[in-house]
Amino acid sequence: MLIFDQLHSGPITTSDASGLASYRFADGVGFPPSYVRFVTQLGWGKLCGLFLLYIPLGHHPDSWTIRSTIIRRHMDEFYEEMEHDPLFIEPDGYPGIEQSLVPFAMSENGEYLAWNVAHRAADNEFPIYVLMARMGGIRYGAPDLYAFVEKCTDAVAVKLMLGPGYSALPLTFEPLPLVS
Repeated sequence: MLIFDQLHSGPITTSDASGLASYRFADGVGFPPSYVRFVTQLGWGKLCGLFLLYIPLGHHPDSWTIRSTIIRRHMDEFYEEMEHDPLFIEPDGYPGIEQSLVPFAMSENGEYLAWNVAHRAADNEFPIYVLMARMGGIRYGAPDLYAFVEKCTDAVAVKLMLGPGYSALPLTFEPLPLVS
């Protein structure tokens, strides 16, 4: 059983199916399979009581196509201003990683989740990285969204992934209405 099957949701806010199916990254391949499964099975909402995963929602302000672009612009401005200071890519980043990160989620505490699109795996997944609050560092998250959620619910793994101030997060999904 996949971890998403353990998440109970109510009525889901579905994605823009054509946007989900037709979008292609620079490598010519679409969204990672774990993200596609999440989007089609659960839709728009809050994961583990903390993360808003942006999904394709057409022209809605919380659509992945809009939020990812806005977050990416802020990332570019931040890293340019900081002149690629290595402090802001520690502990798990490397020089240039910020150019390969495509954001797809935000926590209520200010962290961003981003795919490293320069390293697609054989299973078509992108590794997930966590940009710490106020972009104060980059931590490796997980090889896919399934493993990310599992780590969120583990008391030790969540600290390594999100920082020492975190405790295990609940295995929950709360569908959210689309409010403009």
